[in-house]
Amino acid sequence: MDFNPYRIEPVRRNSRRCIGHDYCEPCIYMITATERPGRPALAFVNASAVMERTTIGEAVYQEIVGIHAFHPQIVVYALVVMPDHIHIVMHVKERLPKPLGQVLNGFFGACSRHWQRLAALPAVQPLFKPFNDRILWHKGQLSAMIRYVKDNPRRFIVKLKNPELFRRFNHLQVGDREFAAYGNIFLLRDFDRQQVVVHRADSPQTRSEHAVQWMRCAASGGVLVSPFISPDEREIYKQALAAGGRFVVIRNEGFSDRFKPMGHEFELCASGRLLLIAPWPEKGAAKVTRQEALQMNDLAAFLTTYQGPLILKQS
Repeated sequence: MDFNPYRIEPVRRNSRRCIGHDYCEPCIYMITATERPGRPALAFVNASAVMERTTIGEAVYQEIVGIHAFHPQIVVYALVVMPDHIHIVMHVKERLPKPLGQVLNGFFGACSRHWQRLAALPAVQPLFKPFNDRILWHKGQLSAMIRYVKDNPRRFIVKLKNPELFRRFNHLQVGDREFAAYGNIFLLRDFDRQQVVVHRADSPQTRSEHAVQWMRCAASGGVLVSPFISPDEREIYKQALAAGGRFVVIRNEGFSDRFKPMGHEFELCASGRLLLIAPWPEKGAAKVTRQEALQMNDLAAFLTTYQGPLILKQS
């Protein structure tokens, strides 16, 4: 079996579980499992830019399809086999006799035995790392979860064709400052970069004049730079997005190992229209304080006018 050539994303952390959640109770989950290093590709992109499953990938697919036969309490709503990972949207419709992780041990064990057989290994070795689960808390999220899983092949092919637009930099040095970044770094080189910031003291006329200026920048291919925190700034972002604008967005949190741009941010990355910058790479999601908002606006002003070199350290 050949080494998987598609491992283009950072190694993910170990599995994540929701503390206090009863994994026997009925619930809908998105299960994600990534292959261990050195394992064979589960799928590949063919000459027609279509994702095709390999022999081991087909075996894994059939095991997913067969989960319901072994565990009738579980219904699979959507699944996808990617080159180095799988996604499964499953509904636990009745209480399980044991926690979901223990139930899925049989599935992952069967996948490992398929690999042992196909690779003629002397003993069973795990094919996947411990899985990660995401719990669906609201019914309205199900269709979005299924769309995400089904859209994985297209997203993968887009990223494969445009890797420079989906690059992660844990260390981006801009002058004497260092940040984490994700996306099209060349947006910081555009000659027309304008900061979007709406102050409370701005008069209606000033706000109107600035809005016209920013929309003109967006429509003409310029770059808007901002954390887009206030409602007025978010409205500018929304209008500029529809006008085809390009953006450098200051985030209040860093990029976790599992970070992937979602929804419209993925499409913006695919078209080279987005760079995300995190001034506090190690910080997790949290409400933005006033002091942090001021610092983020100061950073936007700095990035708008900076003309020096960019030092990139990819990792």
